[in-house]
Amino acid sequence: MPAWFDRPLSDFLAIDEEEPTRLLTTVAAERGLTPTRESVSAWRLTTRMLQGLALQAARQQPEALSWQCFMEFEVPMRARRIDLAIVAHDIVFIVECKTGVQPFTSADRWQTEQYALDLRDFHAPSRRRVIVPMLVAYGAMPVGLPTPEPDRAVQPVAATDEAGFPDGAFTLWHALHDPARAPINPAAWANGAYKPTPNIIEAAQSLYGQHDVRDIALAGSTNLHATVETVLGFIERCRHEQRRGIAFITGAPGAGKTLAGLEIAHAADIIGNSEGLGVFLSGNWPLVEVIKAAIAESAKASGRRTERNATREVSTLIEHAYRFRNEYAGKPDRIPHHHVVLFDEAQRAWDASQVARKERDPDAHSEPAILLDIMTRTPDWAVIVAMVGSGQEINTGESGLAEWGRALRDAPEDWLVLASPHVFDERTPASARLFTALPAAHPTVATEDQLHLQMNVRSPRAERLNQWVDHLLSGNPADARAALPDLREFPMAVTRSLDTAKQWLRDHCDPEEQQRMGLLASAGAKRLRAWGLETGTLRAEQNWAHWFLRPRGDVRSSNQLEVPATNFDCQGLEIDWAAVCWANDFVPDTATRDWRIRAFSGTRWSTVRKDPHFVVNGYRVILTRARRGQIIWVPRPQGDDATLPPADFDAIAAMLQSAGLPLID
Repeated sequence: MPAWFDRPLSDFLAIDEEEPTRLLTTVAAERGLTPTRESVSAWRLTTRMLQGLALQAARQQPEALSWQCFMEFEVPMRARRIDLAIVAHDIVFIVECKTGVQPFTSADRWQTEQYALDLRDFHAPSRRRVIVPMLVAYGAMPVGLPTPEPDRAVQPVAATDEAGFPDGAFTLWHALHDPARAPINPAAWANGAYKPTPNIIEAAQSLYGQHDVRDIALAGSTNLHATVETVLGFIERCRHEQRRGIAFITGAPGAGKTLAGLEIAHAADIIGNSEGLGVFLSGNWPLVEVIKAAIAESAKASGRRTERNATREVSTLIEHAYRFRNEYAGKPDRIPHHHVVLFDEAQRAWDASQVARKERDPDAHSEPAILLDIMTRTPDWAVIVAMVGSGQEINTGESGLAEWGRALRDAPEDWLVLASPHVFDERTPASARLFTALPAAHPTVATEDQLHLQMNVRSPRAERLNQWVDHLLSGNPADARAALPDLREFPMAVTRSLDTAKQWLRDHCDPEEQQRMGLLASAGAKRLRAWGLETGTLRAEQNWAHWFLRPRGDVRSSNQLEVPATNFDCQGLEIDWAAVCWANDFVPDTATRDWRIRAFSGTRWSTVRKDPHFVVNGYRVILTRARRGQIIWVPRPQGDDATLPPADFDAIAAMLQSAGLPLID
């Protein structure tokens, strides 16, 4: 059992009060841990609580004596333990115990609720079960029980003192128990699969360790497995028929496109066949650097390889797109040894004019055309898998899907196309569609619903976050309010104080679980310098791996809350808790229900008229990076700086509040 101590409630009718403490101390020693005074006090408190619960059950609810009690229940794959879990027929109680005379704190409530939410989201036997989180503090003033919510899986946190625990537990159980529901098997519950959705760094490390992301990405990934299998089937078809094919995977921010791409690139049936070796390409420099560094560190820590060897090996599977392009572009005699190429953030591929500017070649072709040409050289067959994010073009020269359509139309070879239906959606701008109309001599084109990733893997508790962001950035705060995520499960707020924003992050971020927090800002938010925040630091120092990987206490870490990551630094990556720093490069215009988009140069702001959607998409990126929750900081300038008019920031704060965010100070 993953619990250090477990007994049926009936055992606590006659148990020696010190027996659990002795056994728990022994288990701690076996794990190389020395119990603290607080731990021992909590064990004794928990024992007394269970004795009281057992006595009350014997008098009023004898069938409750069969409830199974788990003390120090180890949460699999997480560096933490739940003080007490009780499987009570069809109900699961999650109890956090605090010793010493103390009031109930918001941090303690949040910790207790997090345990319950994580079990619901990631623990298979707890899914679709009623979970009751309880916070018990010795000597605390009782605050009354919350109103039960039978329609919710995770109930509001019930806070009580030691003496009130038995009555509180039975009151909630009677309100929520349904005799018609099948009882929970305690042993099966305790040993059930616990599969937290990995962040992109954890997923890359697992893949490199020969694990399958389709097995570890359980929550929120309803069709990730089907997407991967569909693409692998398409690859096999092209190999069998000696064809060249291209598949387009779509999905909103956080839907798992990069995760799917990494899984396909590492799939055993590709890697195991020397002629089918795949490579994952990305034009996102920070993403590639962070993933490569994380994998190398993981391999070194495990002792499987030296860091140098791990870095060399992973470089054969994950490459910067520009390096791959420059290796083969304009060199028709160079034959790539990869038959399968995964191109992440394909909508960000450069158009011909941007390639010409960067490469100083007036005759340059677009990146899609170059990649098609390169993969035409591979013997017999080839497959390109393009991962496409909606609204993710954030820089000049990023051509969108239309450039891929033009390249396919002009390609001398007939490419087999398998695409998500979303690449043909007439409701999207022409630049976001593969073809606005199929050409007369079009490639063989088929659509496949499974190539659209449907749910938010990044934030399984905030499936509505993308909708909220879309409505907000469309200037529709009322619609955004209607789409607001459940703030109890995915906390969001707005504040006018940077100190408050930082403290909010510290209060919510759990260091024991190695959760990560950080500041995010638009690259155009140049005047955040007035508050000591430089938006160009990460890009200038190229310290992305340190920002995303280093622990608390390391001054280079995001957890220090000193250096913000911009939309260019964090696209494709994620953190658990974010403070989005909203500046006056992007200000709502209440008269037009549109946005005033500006760029700062020299000593003043100027209106952005060319490609303003890049700024909008930049804010979409930073507003969708958080996995667990976010606070938005809107500065409150004093009014003595002409570049920081208070009215701009007041309008931003008002917009966010009208979109449903509570204001905290």
